[in-house]
Parts: sequence; structure tokens; C-alpha cells
Amino acid sequence: TNQIKIVVLDEADEMLNMGFREDIETILKDMPVERQTALFSATMPKPILEITTEYLKENAEYLKVTPKEVTIPLIKQVYYQVQKKDKEEVLSRLLDYYQPKRSLIFCNTKGMVDELTEHLKDRGYQAEGLHGDLSQNQRDTVMNLFRGGRTDILIATDVAARGIDVDDVEAVFNYDVPEDIGYYVHRIGRTGRA
Repeated sequence: TNQIKIVVLDEADEMLNMGFREDIETILKDMPVERQTALFSATMPKPILEITTEYLKENAEYLKVTPKEVTIPLIKQVYYQVQKKDKEEVLSRLLDYYQPKRSLIFCNTKGMVDELTEHLKDRGYQAEGLHGDLSQNQRDTVMNLFRGGRTDILIATDVAARGIDVDDVEAVFNYDVPEDIGYYVHRIGRTGRA
């Protein structure tokens, strides 16, 4: 470890917010004092920003993009107000009407991911679910199916979808409204890739 010169923490907000803090501290404790530490995230809420002072030197620079640059103009954003009982039907109709090449659907809970995956499969869609209860092997299998085009709908939780970088995702559906505006930015950023 004394050879390490740079430590990078990607998705810093989630890593520090989702219970990985102890793991991060364990890793950083073994890192050389003389190092560069970089934290990256699309969102950096104030409470998380305060935590970062423990990991960064006093002269650390905070760089941010302006909010207008975060949601790209290439992405067309539309919302529909529907009753909870009608959400699945409306989603199915949107999938049938637009027939996106690849779709990413976000749910707020693992249970909802499983339920919606099962229901869409019953309706004849090629759908797979992705959440934190899957083993690494299961996760890899699901991602390979999605990347390879053998499934065209991926249903995921916010944490599971971090780091997904798949070309040709044409539609992102917020099946559940995200609990945090930052999640919304992350979600829609999965499409409209340069």
C-alpha cells in the first residue's frame, strides 16, 4: 500500500451515505499520508460535503458543474400523473407505443423491482431485475443479458444502477418517484450519453 499515490472514491455521495463509511475508513487508514484523494459524484449534498473534510486536506479544491449542465438538453423529459393502480398498465402502453431499443426502469425498493420484473415478464416483455440482494454472479449475468441485447428492459434500484454505462439506452422510466432530486439526475443520466 505504500506505493499508492492516488485514491479515487467514485459515487462519493452514495458510498458515504449507504453504510460504506466504515469500509472507506478502513481502506484510507492503510493508505500513505502523502497521497492525492479525489471524490467524484453527480450530486454532493451538504451533509456529505461536510463528511468529506475528514478525508481531504484543507487545501482540497471543490469543483462543480452548474445545474443547467447536469441534465443534458438531448434528453426529452415527460411525466404522467397516474393512479398507483394504473402505473403498470401505463408503463406497458408506453413501452408498446415507443418500443425503445433498451429501457431502464427505476424503482425505489428491491421488492418493487422483483414485483415489476415478474409482472412484465408475465406480460411477455424481456425484463430483468437488478438490486443489492443479487450475488455478483447474478448481477453479471443480468448485465450481460442487457448489454448483449438479449433482454431489453432492466429494472433496478438506484444503488444497483450506479456505474451502469450501457450504450443505446433510449428510455429511462421513473416507475417510482425518486426520494431525492440527486437520484433523478443520476437516473436520467443513464441515457442521452454522448
